[in-house]
Amino acid sequence: MASKFIIFCAFAFLFAEINGITLDLIHPDSPQNPFRHPSQTRFGYIRQAFRNSQSRASYINHRINGDFSTKFATTVKPSGGGYVMKYSIGTPPFETYGIADTGSDITWTQCKPCTNCFNQSLPMFDPKTSSSYKTMPCDSSTCSSSTSFSCGVNDVCQYQVTYGDQSSTVGDVAMDTLTLGNTAFKGVLFGCGHENGGTFSDSTSGIVGLGGDGVTSIIAQLDRQIGGKFAYCLSTDANSTSHISFGPDAVVNGAKAVSTPLIKKPEQATFYWLNLERITVGGKSLTVKSPVAEISGRREGAVKQASVEGNIIIDSGTTLTFLPSDLYTSFESAVREAIPATPVSDPQGTFPLCYSSSGNLEVPRIIAHFTGADVELSAKGTFVEVEEGLVCLTIISQASLGADIAIFGNLSEIDYIVGYDLGARTVTFKPADCSKF
Repeated sequence: MASKFIIFCAFAFLFAEINGITLDLIHPDSPQNPFRHPSQTRFGYIRQAFRNSQSRASYINHRINGDFSTKFATTVKPSGGGYVMKYSIGTPPFETYGIADTGSDITWTQCKPCTNCFNQSLPMFDPKTSSSYKTMPCDSSTCSSSTSFSCGVNDVCQYQVTYGDQSSTVGDVAMDTLTLGNTAFKGVLFGCGHENGGTFSDSTSGIVGLGGDGVTSIIAQLDRQIGGKFAYCLSTDANSTSHISFGPDAVVNGAKAVSTPLIKKPEQATFYWLNLERITVGGKSLTVKSPVAEISGRREGAVKQASVEGNIIIDSGTTLTFLPSDLYTSFESAVREAIPATPVSDPQGTFPLCYSSSGNLEVPRIIAHFTGADVELSAKGTFVEVEEGLVCLTIISQASLGADIAIFGNLSEIDYIVGYDLGARTVTFKPADCSKF
């Protein structure tokens, strides 16, 4: 489905220990991945990730254009190329899994009775078994807090979300105790889904919303405990173990750490925007043609805040990076000029720029220049082997979407600790060997 946390690469989150407990994440192509399809080749998931990235980017584009139909760590496991996070809901805690999604705000899980649901291999949450479960009435302030909420039957507030591939979920808006790792949070808002369908995987039960909305997102709801801070670290090592961290342990600083303003748009509160000023390929500088205003003198978290509208979304749920069409044309040309090899065609016609990997491909230095932060992209994430003997560029044009959205995807974040601080309104990048966390 379009809003899944779809990543083909190793996703090694910032290592953290919470009350003496650390929980692992498994690479989608690792033999230890319990959800890996046995027939999947080692290249199959990158092809699927390309298709999923297009679907997800299309979904984000629809959202942007108004088309809406204490610190802790927790396990995140992959599911069919996406990653799911283990958590518990209710009292006593009922363990389940949800797709971790920075492009969604509402956390929801399938609930009994389920009148129209997708098959799931996990037990389904029964709200009748939880002593702390409570539905929200139609006249509550909660019910009027989101465009996804409306009044349902029996005076119960109802949510409805439709994703880019027309997968959807409908159910009751409720509150219950949410347990992440060994930390319990009372009165967390979530959706109890009774009608859910589409392309959801059978190895999960719903979505964990990690977007930037100030009401429904887990990040917003747990703000008092985590202070709007979370961090992750991405690796290409299939055998890496990984974690996601929130709160004080998610602070990213020190040598080589660079920060850029995190730009929030009230009308698009879910998404995390950055301002991309230019890209350097080798020694050639390519300027983004979209208007860029001057940076104001106001500071938050020791970073000057931008008086600009962000022009690119940073989204760990999208595998590829999508550049504005005009920038991509000059970018691909510069990459071709910088690589002393002859391009070859992708036999499946998926990727626009590929090379034979039989030789030692000389990948140029590619630097994304955000406001106040120069981020050199890892060659391991910029060119990826998509089949035997063929490596392809993972940065493509937004024109392939038929959309006007630019996205900085997770392959461009390889081997950086990426820390979000919603209070200081910054995103910080720090180089790291994420396979060793």
